[in-house]
Amino acid sequence: MSYLLSYTWGKSIDISCSGWAGVEGCANQNAYNVNADKSVSAYDLTHIFSTSVVYELPFGRGKPLASGSRALDYIIGNWQTNGILSLHSGIPYTLGVSGDIANTGNSNSAGFYERLNVVGDPHLDNPSTGQWFNVKAFASPAAFTFGNLGRNTLRSDWGKNLDLSLFREFPIREGVNLQFRAESFNLTNTPVWGTPVANYSNANFGRVLSIANTPRQLQFALKLRF
Repeated sequence: MSYLLSYTWGKSIDISCSGWAGVEGCANQNAYNVNADKSVSAYDLTHIFSTSVVYELPFGRGKPLASGSRALDYIIGNWQTNGILSLHSGIPYTLGVSGDIANTGNSNSAGFYERLNVVGDPHLDNPSTGQWFNVKAFASPAAFTFGNLGRNTLRSDWGKNLDLSLFREFPIREGVNLQFRAESFNLTNTPVWGTPVANYSNANFGRVLSIANTPRQLQFALKLRF
């Protein structure tokens, strides 16, 4: 058996030049006060954990749990299982509202540059795809003002994925064998919900309309190795 464990704790900060593009290719509300938009980067992941294992099962001829029967050992021997588990924090995102409320002439590819005002607690104890955060905690800023919501202050669903495979070796002769492979990606078929609709002007504001991962995939293969 061999295994690998990896954990990273980190933080990436910038003054808004990650994510969608606005003034000078950045996501600033006020191009004359870029430091006001200093926050975590759009790709910041606070926690990243991954582990993998390769385990040659101890059954069959020449293994610790040999049966003593040549036929049975051939059936139960030469199996190997492999797994990869990955977990990471959610991706930061920003909420805003369409229109040039602050009258700056700014625009960007996200459909808004103006952020919202915070008027309550945006966090929900049990968020769902129908309402990922408390939509009543935000309001549109008054004309000719900027919103007081910080940039990238909320996060999407945390990432989780388990891949598992099972291999079997069929010896043919010295240096030649046939390998059977059964592989499953996202074994548990667990959805990772995508970023919720972030535009206050959209009727679906606060709802999650997509997934950020791929549903379970199964594949089988034969490999001749020589």
